[in-house]
Amino acid sequence: MNPEKILVDTSAWIVSFKKTGDPRLKEFLKSSILSGIAVTAPLIILELLQGCRTIKEKDALKIKLESLDILSITQSVWERGYEMGFALRRKGLTIPTTDLIIAALAVENNSTLLHHDEHYEMIAQHYPALRTRRFSIIDNGNRQD
Repeated sequence: MNPEKILVDTSAWIVSFKKTGDPRLKEFLKSSILSGIAVTAPLIILELLQGCRTIKEKDALKIKLESLDILSITQSVWERGYEMGFALRRKGLTIPTTDLIIAALAVENNSTLLHHDEHYEMIAQHYPALRTRRFSIIDNGNRQD
């Protein structure tokens, strides 16, 4: 049996890059990468590369991210995203399009979504097939969720 894949959302990467980021997250990511269970997607790579300050930083991060398995956004992912967005809007929830696609990607690939974004918890309340794991930011010893 293959180990469960962990789709690492942009928000989790950003928390892990912070000096005040949760040390458990940093260790979890390191372990997930080394064991080959951490995966990404072009949309997540795009979001992360937008935040780079220099070409050198962008190029180095791109190489590291592209060394992970990359999940494709297939037609079935789009279809699931359409349905999630429609159903959630009818319940009064407006979720950013990128978050819907990333959530649909995790569900379609039977992956746990590692994140620090309340939108995914909102989606998971209505879609139990979306398995999530959220990490916090530590700031001066105080957890923020």
